[in-house]
Amino acid sequence: MGRRTRRVVYIGLGVIGALMLIMGGLVAYAAVTLPNIDDIGKATGTIKILDRNGQLIAEVGHDSQQRTVVPINKIAPVMQQAIIAAEDRNFYNEGAFDLKRIAKAIVDDLILRRPAYGASTITQQLVKQAFFGQVASKDPLRKIREALLAQQIDSKWSKAQILDEYLNITYFGENAYGIENASERYFGKHASELTLSEAALLAGLPEAPSFNDPYANSTAAYGRMQYVLQGMVTMGSITQAQAQAVDPLVGGSNPDPTQAAVQQANQKAIQTDLLNGKNTVSGAAAPHFVQYIQDQLQAQFKDDPSYLNGSLVVTTTLDLATQQKAQTAVHDGVAKLQRNANNGALLMIDPHTGDIIAMVGSADFSNNAIAGQFNVVRAERQPGSSFKPFVYETGFKDGSLKPDSILNDTRSQSQQLGGVQDFDRRFLGPITAARALLLSRNVATEQAMEIAGVDNVINFAHSAGITSPLASNASTGIGTSAVKMIDLASAYGAFANGGHKVTARGILKVVDGNGNVLADNTHPAGEGDVMTPAQAWSITNILKNYAHTWGLPFKWQTAGKSGTTDNFVDAWYTAYTPDWVVSTWVGHTDGNNPAEVGMNNLFGTTMAQYIAVPFVNSLPKPSAFVPVTGSVSDCSSQDASFAPSDSSCPTPTPSPTPLATPTPTPTTEPSSSPTLCVTVSPSPSLQPSSCPSPSPSHAAAAAPTASAQPVAGPP
Repeated sequence: MGRRTRRVVYIGLGVIGALMLIMGGLVAYAAVTLPNIDDIGKATGTIKILDRNGQLIAEVGHDSQQRTVVPINKIAPVMQQAIIAAEDRNFYNEGAFDLKRIAKAIVDDLILRRPAYGASTITQQLVKQAFFGQVASKDPLRKIREALLAQQIDSKWSKAQILDEYLNITYFGENAYGIENASERYFGKHASELTLSEAALLAGLPEAPSFNDPYANSTAAYGRMQYVLQGMVTMGSITQAQAQAVDPLVGGSNPDPTQAAVQQANQKAIQTDLLNGKNTVSGAAAPHFVQYIQDQLQAQFKDDPSYLNGSLVVTTTLDLATQQKAQTAVHDGVAKLQRNANNGALLMIDPHTGDIIAMVGSADFSNNAIAGQFNVVRAERQPGSSFKPFVYETGFKDGSLKPDSILNDTRSQSQQLGGVQDFDRRFLGPITAARALLLSRNVATEQAMEIAGVDNVINFAHSAGITSPLASNASTGIGTSAVKMIDLASAYGAFANGGHKVTARGILKVVDGNGNVLADNTHPAGEGDVMTPAQAWSITNILKNYAHTWGLPFKWQTAGKSGTTDNFVDAWYTAYTPDWVVSTWVGHTDGNNPAEVGMNNLFGTTMAQYIAVPFVNSLPKPSAFVPVTGSVSDCSSQDASFAPSDSSCPTPTPSPTPLATPTPTPTTEPSSSPTLCVTVSPSPSLQPSSCPSPSPSHAAAAAPTASAQPVAGPP
């Protein structure tokens, strides 16, 4: 060996020795500074949730939101089996670590550059949740301490003790810490009483409590539940027949008729069971928002959930003064509406930042008869004609449509589209795209959907912020695919702000008990443009005439769109200005029955008179719309002449001058067809119309079939 080679070897050995000394020192220091494992479950921190002005909304956490700890013999064995199937199927046969899973995670994370899942054992997860609330997740000292503590716990505690502590400390979403609270929250029963179906659903939640929330995202919850059930079959805890008896996704995405029937029955049983849940969220000023923030905290600190065991101060985007106005508008509006409407919701966001200014998830949070604890803002509901702007904007963007493009609101076009009809059962003949949107015509919109390209429309809606899956058919254009209000408001934000994508958000800053800033979202990163300002203006230029056309007495000029679904199950109205987006909804919900219940001839524009209009009129004057030059076409301004008037109530026609045609004879659906109030006066009147106020397109309650074609209604 030459001198040079020996030098390289000595240097290498020296470096290795130094690293070993450093590592040894770190391990020694970590060992003498370990927390006491007997302190697990004794976290006493609270979370103060403030509005954007520093006013206290609620104080939650382990002090104010008591966690009920139960011994392992008070937790149903099927629940124990389910959580193991979900999180660590080798739990009873491993030590503190599963080296194969860790190796796979390293390959996924470092080599394949994809997210690593499932590297931690239940013992490791217990350690992460119970300790290290003030140490950054990438700190090597933390990793050493985690490993030492996991080994210590594994050597001193039985598997039953570890599982006991894990089930009692884990967050299951919906403000439920620990399995006993989760059982009460979701099913209104003790953990000892859980069934296979209930246990499988709960076991799927800790992976992503907010995303898998069965109230807000049943699709994700069902998928995770199926994963748990199949894991239990693999482990031998249950048989395949037992799993299929409760599996909400039997047969997967292409079930045979028998499997489809089982899917439907199992899903209905789960939703009925979930109605028994008891919500314990505090924060009377904004209870649904408080729950939303807690779920957002779980998402923000998903890599370090132990932060949530300490004291935190969370500054949110909410404005309490505006929130109170929103709650009053929804509560009072629903009470005055009647027509079998018993529930409502409202969301207000800043279209530039996505900041949630107000969130009302139901008409009465404490009313179990309407399932008031359920947050409609985060639920998937069919939007009806509220979806139509995405259809026309897709065409405007790619040039396949212009506002003055002629569409066919005709019987023959309806037949080509499978029989789609409008609320008035009439056909207006050739009609411009701008006017078809303004008058919320279904036949023309489905034709526009096909011209723009069904998948193109779906892709644009997703790019703008709609996260729910959308069916690839023309009826999606008139709102037959369910979306979330929180997504819809975000997507409308792009029209309001000139084309920039925004995502609704609730957290501005998170500070721990020592004053350390754990998260600072006060300056959100841009999410890119989904439209040019001119393209966004092409829709706004049409919709700024919408309220006038349908007789809605807003004090300020707003752009807007309404929506009504088949059998009057959902009524929507979304209004926006350059300063805000306000989305509203009403429906009929039954706390004892998850079935959809229709209202009595209640359209979105009717609802807007009682909720959206009073709320918007209580707000300060917003910024005025500024026209954008070079837009696709400015021809839509011609429709501004069709303003509401008390003078007459003819049914809308494609003629520039409205024709006083007779009101159509009511048909079976809707049983009473509202008519559109129009006048040739060029000055829009802001006075309420004496005519019945319709609501945008009436989308079918389910995807159209040969026997049941969509019959969308007025705006």
